[in-house]
Amino acid sequence: MQPETRGGTVSLPRRLLTLFLLYTVQGLPYGFLVSVLPLFLRESGWSRTFIGLSSVLGLPWFLKPLWAPLVDRYSFPALGRRKSWVIPCTGLLLACFLLLGTQSPAEGRSLLALFLLVLAINLVTATQDIAVDGLAVDILSPRERGQGNAAQVVGFKAGMLLTGGLLLGLSGTLGWKGISWCMAGITACVLVPAILYPEREGSLREPSTPLTIGEIWRSLLDLARRPGFALALLLIGTYKLGEAGVDAMYKVFLLDGGLSVSRIGVLCGGWGMAFSLAGSLLGGWVAQRTGRLEALSRVGLLRALPLAAIAVLPFLPGPLPLWLLYPVTLAEHLAGGMITPIVFAFMMDLCDKRVGATHYTALSAVELCGKMGMSAASGLLADRIGYGGLFCLGAGISVLWPVLVLVSRKSLRL
Repeated sequence: MQPETRGGTVSLPRRLLTLFLLYTVQGLPYGFLVSVLPLFLRESGWSRTFIGLSSVLGLPWFLKPLWAPLVDRYSFPALGRRKSWVIPCTGLLLACFLLLGTQSPAEGRSLLALFLLVLAINLVTATQDIAVDGLAVDILSPRERGQGNAAQVVGFKAGMLLTGGLLLGLSGTLGWKGISWCMAGITACVLVPAILYPEREGSLREPSTPLTIGEIWRSLLDLARRPGFALALLLIGTYKLGEAGVDAMYKVFLLDGGLSVSRIGVLCGGWGMAFSLAGSLLGGWVAQRTGRLEALSRVGLLRALPLAAIAVLPFLPGPLPLWLLYPVTLAEHLAGGMITPIVFAFMMDLCDKRVGATHYTALSAVELCGKMGMSAASGLLADRIGYGGLFCLGAGISVLWPVLVLVSRKSLRL
């Protein structure tokens, strides 16, 4: 663990606000991918298997460790080590959102063009994420990481809330084009404070001579050789596995159950994301005051309860009443939100500050691998074993994960 130092001359609130805004921009395309795109595809008549496979468009988030060393190594010193990547990526993302408004799947255009554009959006956002993660490692001391990761997760989910909640809830008025262009407007608003942030004054230490690409790759090998690191990777890679399988098909389940797109947007993307934000704030508070593994085991057990309740829903006679859907859905979002900043703080503890972007990106790719794999398979599983079978599988995995944490506490030494 790095010794704690003060974050330069930039106050902690400004550092947290900057991270919050940048992560909000990253949450916009993710909310689009998991909420807006599946529902528009379903309304256009596509199968659940196809919708589930569309999550593969998030592949750049998994592959980003391949170019993360370039982000750590190369920059324009006059602009700032991290801003050299953050600002161009944010500008490109703005342009992509404007173009996305012309590619509605309901207008009979080729889905290939739409999917290539969504893939490009995820490539740009994943690259931006590498730089922003590196910035977070640079400007946060160990004691500030709980708050910093809460800002990270809350910002990301705020972006998801804007896209998958507010904008999706207004989809009847805005339509595909309005949703896309609103995302562009939000991105443009964040670009200004990103340009104005004084990166060097906010760093915990003066930048040293950058490591070579070879040294950066060797640092990853050093990280992998740490005692207990394989077990740490297992915990990181599986912590969202069951939850991701449920979440990927839950909105489609509600749509097939008779709920309208706008009502689903209000429930899951609106109130659900609000509860997820509250959970992330609470999780950041827990991460500040409790040992990482102890917090993960307790919150993991708490998260399993609403997922088990959701697993029961497909077996109940329809239509499902809102008085039942609301508490179950909101409890699941609250508990799921709590666990994420604790895991992210755990990941940040493992990083070497000299190559923080590369190390954190590699760890987050492992985290994404579990989520993406289960999300991609969720549609196929729903077609083969039904919503009930899929939700029971997800709940079962989520029950077993905190048990794995408890077993790991004695042997994990990092």
